[in-house]
Amino acid sequence: MSGKASVELYIDTGNKEENKRIFDALFLKKQKIEDSFKEELSWERLDEKRSCRVRFVLEEGGLTDEPRWPVIQEAMISAMDKLAKAVLPHLKKT
Repeated sequence: MSGKASVELYIDTGNKEENKRIFDALFLKKQKIEDSFKEELSWERLDEKRSCRVRFVLEEGGLTDEPRWPVIQEAMISAMDKLAKAVLPHLKKT
């Protein structure tokens, strides 16, 4: 995905069942999390893998858009801050 930058919550405690439990608990609060984030997120349970992730893909560009890196970097920082604020209150309750 070098054409687009993204930010994500990567869930990997080292225990597949625990990762899926955390993901499922957050997924139950999907609407509240997305309302707080103010955008739709990509919810990837990744059943065949140990880990899970919640991701947001930015439209500003990515690795191959070197002249736009400062803009992309600012967008990534902003998106990661929003994602943390949207997810952390719910993560603490899982």
